[in-house]
Amino acid sequence: MLLLEAATRTGWIDRNQMVAPSEILAHVAAIIPSTHFVTDLTRTSVTILAAFALGVLGGVPLGVLLWRVRVVGRVLEPFIVTGYAMPTLLFYPILVAVLGLNAGPIIVIASTMALIPIALTTMVALGDVKPVLHKLARSVGASRRQQYFKVLFPAATPLIFPGIKLGFIYAVIGTIAMEFILASKGLGFRAGFMYRELYVADMWAYIAIVVVFSIAVNSALGLAERAIRRDML
Repeated sequence: MLLLEAATRTGWIDRNQMVAPSEILAHVAAIIPSTHFVTDLTRTSVTILAAFALGVLGGVPLGVLLWRVRVVGRVLEPFIVTGYAMPTLLFYPILVAVLGLNAGPIIVIASTMALIPIALTTMVALGDVKPVLHKLARSVGASRRQQYFKVLFPAATPLIFPGIKLGFIYAVIGTIAMEFILASKGLGFRAGFMYRELYVADMWAYIAIVVVFSIAVNSALGLAERAIRRDML
């Protein structure tokens, strides 16, 4: 940080490209109390949570289907894996025509990005459950619902959770990236707006805020993952 501060202060790095870290911190401190920051943070947080919730609600049942019905799994898995490389941004015009010019298209695209790792890890995790646990559940007369919620999901949770964590990260990436290009509100939009208007210091301030936001979310998920793994020991 000191080297970066010196490089920007002495002109080794052009101010049109980057400003000093101390100046970025000053702009962050000025942005956070503002009304539009609260609006942008709320919009981005709600969009991420909605995309993540849809990713979980769609990804876990899809993973169960892929694991339970092996034929469906073998047919659909290559298409789902291909979804990783698909530029979902191309579907934005269609989604705008269907859902309108609001947060809906961004939520759909980000939830699709979150759904894929959740579905695949759920399928792999359930397939990795030891056969003896299936026999144990059947031997005690557990219903299908009890088998899933009392035996299979608890046993598969250590492997499912990394997929859920990855899905949340994809929801964050998808939301911020889509806001940067297409939205009219949100942290991603604000960073893009400052970039287009050549407000370099404010642009870096919003980038710093997004980085801190992502680190905080990732740390919280890491703590949750460690707590779940500790409970499983």
